[in-house]
Amino acid sequence: MNYNHSGSRRGKPKRILDPSAGLSGPPSQQTPYMYPQVPMNNGVQQDYGFNVPEQPPPAYGFAQPQMVPPMQPPMNSGSPMPPYMPEPPQETFSSPPYAAQILAEPMVANMAMKYGDALVGSGKQQLQKYVPVTALKYYFAVDTDYVFIKLALLFFPFTHKDWSVKYEQDVPLQPRYEKNAPDLYIPTMAFLTYVVIAGLSLGTQERFTPEQLGIIASSALAWGIIELLVHTISLYVMNLDTSLKTFDMLAYGGYKYVGINFAILLSLMFGRAGYFAILIYYSISLAFFLIRSLKLRVIPEGHSSYSATGNKRRLYFILFFAMLQPFLMWWLSYHLIS
Repeated sequence: MNYNHSGSRRGKPKRILDPSAGLSGPPSQQTPYMYPQVPMNNGVQQDYGFNVPEQPPPAYGFAQPQMVPPMQPPMNSGSPMPPYMPEPPQETFSSPPYAAQILAEPMVANMAMKYGDALVGSGKQQLQKYVPVTALKYYFAVDTDYVFIKLALLFFPFTHKDWSVKYEQDVPLQPRYEKNAPDLYIPTMAFLTYVVIAGLSLGTQERFTPEQLGIIASSALAWGIIELLVHTISLYVMNLDTSLKTFDMLAYGGYKYVGINFAILLSLMFGRAGYFAILIYYSISLAFFLIRSLKLRVIPEGHSSYSATGNKRRLYFILFFAMLQPFLMWWLSYHLIS
């Protein structure tokens, strides 16, 4: 039979037996024949149910990944096909880094440790070349008993008799064992306390701002550096050979902050009267303390090589050092009281 091409009946194509499909067999084994269906997309080949746009050529020589469509079963297959499942990514186990393996070797670890020790040692040598760490340890070798005894000596130096510093094998004893030795612990703590008390005083007067603390600290440091330069230049100009060191002058000049702190605190409780009372008293006691302490460092007892003119210059330096402290005390504290 033939396919009916008339327009009166349209529908599905009729199945007919293919003459060449073996008509001699029984009807149950005969294979039906179907005319090929005409595609409905005007001859354009379909890509598994959707059109993939053309991809531009790879730029700069790098190949772009291609989109792989999933597998679809054939159109006329009689048995269903399982859906496409992407392959799971394979886990890769990377070996430890090569550098870690090298460092794990005992010989390499020992070499690295020795190199680190040598580097630290050279760094310490460079630091000690510019900053005498050993000397700083001496000036901070204090204990609680020394601090209380030294504060009492600063306020009441008039009854003290022995002002000499004891030595042991040409090395002065540490401050914890010698109360007459200068230290940097009390000046450092007094300076930090001065900055805090200055902020407290300004806060009670409603003049406090965070920037004021930095200004007060930097100003005090600047005046300390200027004072140290003035004393060093004075020793050089007067051609005085003394046992005073730079840290000694810093220590003796830093004791004035103890009196400044007490003066500001009394000004908060008793006003200007309390401020001037403690300022005047501590100025006198500090001047007496400095004269007696510096005399043995600048004019040693029993030294016959000094001439009368040289001793005069030394005495002038001691008096200048001692008389400068009350002025600096007033200059650093008067603007902080109400």
